[in-house]
Amino acid sequence: MAAIERRGTFVLTDPNAFDGVMQSGLDRQNVMRLRVNRIALVQEMRVEHVIGHLVDTGVLTTEDEKRIESGTTPQDKTRILIDLLPTKARAVDWYRHFREALKNPDADKEVKKRYKNLVEFLDNTLIHRPTSQSSRFSDVNTALRKVSMKLPHYRPLPPIKYQEVSEGCQNVLNLEEEQKAGYVGHDDSELEKGAHDNYPEHEDKVSVFSQKLESMTLVKGYFQQWIQTPDNFRSLIQVPDEHFNRLQKSSSSVDQAQFQAETKALEKMRKLELIAVLARRKLLPNGFELCMCDIVQEILQEANMYHLYFKYFKQLFDSEANLLQDILTSFYNLMISNSKIPRNQETVRQFTKLSFNFVDFLTEFSYFADSERIMTHLMAFLSESHHLDIWMLKYKGYIKLMHLRNRNYDFVKANVAYRYACEMKWQIKLMSFGQDILKKADIFTELSTTLLEMGSINPAFAWSQQAMKALDPTDNTQIINTLCSTVMTYCSRWQIKRAESLAVEAVQMANQFFGQRHPLYLKALLTFCHFSSEFKQDEAGLTIAKFTLETARKIYACETLQLAFAHRALSKAHLVLQKFDDEKYYFHAKEALRIARMCLTESHPLLYLFLHTSASALQWKALHSSKDVQDTTLQHAETDAHQALILVSAHYGELSLRGAQMHSLLGQIYSKMDRLEEAEEHMMNSVIFMKLCQPENSYFRLLAAATLGTFYKIVQKPKDAVAILKNVLEHIESPGVYMKWVHASFEHLINTLQALNRNKEADEIQIKLSQWIRDNPPMESGITIEMLHDKPKPFSAFMQDFNIWEKRSKKILNFVQEKMDEKKIED
Repeated sequence: MAAIERRGTFVLTDPNAFDGVMQSGLDRQNVMRLRVNRIALVQEMRVEHVIGHLVDTGVLTTEDEKRIESGTTPQDKTRILIDLLPTKARAVDWYRHFREALKNPDADKEVKKRYKNLVEFLDNTLIHRPTSQSSRFSDVNTALRKVSMKLPHYRPLPPIKYQEVSEGCQNVLNLEEEQKAGYVGHDDSELEKGAHDNYPEHEDKVSVFSQKLESMTLVKGYFQQWIQTPDNFRSLIQVPDEHFNRLQKSSSSVDQAQFQAETKALEKMRKLELIAVLARRKLLPNGFELCMCDIVQEILQEANMYHLYFKYFKQLFDSEANLLQDILTSFYNLMISNSKIPRNQETVRQFTKLSFNFVDFLTEFSYFADSERIMTHLMAFLSESHHLDIWMLKYKGYIKLMHLRNRNYDFVKANVAYRYACEMKWQIKLMSFGQDILKKADIFTELSTTLLEMGSINPAFAWSQQAMKALDPTDNTQIINTLCSTVMTYCSRWQIKRAESLAVEAVQMANQFFGQRHPLYLKALLTFCHFSSEFKQDEAGLTIAKFTLETARKIYACETLQLAFAHRALSKAHLVLQKFDDEKYYFHAKEALRIARMCLTESHPLLYLFLHTSASALQWKALHSSKDVQDTTLQHAETDAHQALILVSAHYGELSLRGAQMHSLLGQIYSKMDRLEEAEEHMMNSVIFMKLCQPENSYFRLLAAATLGTFYKIVQKPKDAVAILKNVLEHIESPGVYMKWVHASFEHLINTLQALNRNKEADEIQIKLSQWIRDNPPMESGITIEMLHDKPKPFSAFMQDFNIWEKRSKKILNFVQEKMDEKKIED
């Protein structure tokens, strides 16, 4: 009968290609079943779900367990397990016990469903002997024609034999382990797989030639083929020797671990570069897509390692070899070509996962436009299917699109994505099981971010609190992202002590779960630096800002947007401490703006942050410069501030919180240029715009008014100054922590009243100042780097302490309810 009698049946036509360790024909077939389904197993299986059964049945020993646990990621551990199984003696019947472990994994119902698919994959893999190969191909083609299925067909490749290889050849894609005889299986690909294509493997058991292969390249993707390596190929990748040497010579275990990861990343990039050259020169078979080769898939599957590749893509781009664009073009071809995307549930899920990973990679690399283009195509692709299983993918896709647009500072479109996500949420909730599968923390976090940037501070604060309550305590990535977002909303509400506890917890958790060479750790550090510059403003904050910049340099070893943010954080730390002696505040502001301009277009809204910091640094530089350069420096500050105002007005609207802040900065610059009428106009606009978009007790609004009141005091308009400063101090709420600008507002008001001979009022304000200082003492001693690296509280315990007010409220309500119940019983 034809080989394709059941859907999902895969045929491997050349089992002899595997140089197996087993001698039995049945054992060879079982080993090949692992090989054919290796990618699916690595993606879906976790060793903790099956290892207990394998140990109990004697398949694995204690030494095997230790070897498996040496894997650095869940995928690594699974690869080691799969590599170990075929080495077991026939007596232990390893395949039967492995299959039983998959049928009864130590996991919940949802996971067991996925494991059932794995068992089906293994059972439906038919291994045919070479003697029946011709008839099988004939039967398969006949069956495929009957069901109108078209598959790409390639002529069978001749086996590679030692006699056919010229002397002195080298396999340029093999890792060092492949150059040793024996079994290799630590870096196999986690490639997204097509419905009926041959499955690729990477670094699996390969034939090793006693002679070196000089001019052949093994290209792996949906197929494996040896290709002639171009004679004139020369790599454009340059090893960052200084970066590597610093890591290698360091005594820190963190640096040593990064050095090992960097070495592997460099090896993969060299392979990818060579495959891209072959693709550009049309030396690869028809139908080959660069985005689907095994190296690209390995890179996209390792989200924790994305940052290690950025410097090499930048090197190639500087050498006029835009490798990332080649991968993008290949991916667009894959999306557009419907014939390469069979519409079945598994393929849709795998293609969605691939797209999500690619979007994450591009977003971290600041390729915002291409990220959004891919997500838009993906959502259109998913919208063509109305199956229930696709609903959750759509919901997650719209949230990811919302996250992408928030990162890209496109908040209007982020709001559109939020509406689509809500539509999917309500569809899912209408199902009986909908409430159980919906995870809301991500959408709440993204909504809070959008609202905060648009100036809706109170709603943003409320949604961030909802996000904290909806967090999955086992999802560390989600927790850290939500903590960082919540710090920003608490800062905007000037809940300083709680913002501090959130910022510290974010850094400690990122350090514990991701280490000090991970982008999430850097994100948490930058969030803490923002809090410190806004409120603590101490030497400890400056030290942490310096550490943050050094961390960013070690993580990326190239100029990225994250490095620009680290420079900006250090510049702000110098500015708030008024350290103007060595001009480091200016150097780091200038570096932040330069790098940001390299990563962003001149019209990108995110650029306004760096222009704002640059303008602030320039105005302070002018005050500490000689008279002959002061005017020029202030003109540069004016130019940067004007450009920032144009960007903000275009993307936020002039009647916005960000627009009002830019007008306030321009007013301060003009006041230093003695252009007092223009300065007053901009400061007045700032106050007016704040009144239109902020509540009367908003700290942003009060700070803008205090700036205008101080200006009136300086330019000898005491009555106007008194009216404004009085209004500020009447509406300000006690933050519980000393604030320098509030103290300065009291002092300016007292001095102005005394100048007007209104001494009685001045004495009353002096008393209020004393009370305010008593109620708002300076913050405790600074937080050090060592404190940030302490072991954090378990997240559940942290949330209990953090929500102490809610806990007390519930306790009071419960007490009242108990008393009411007791009274009812008595009655």
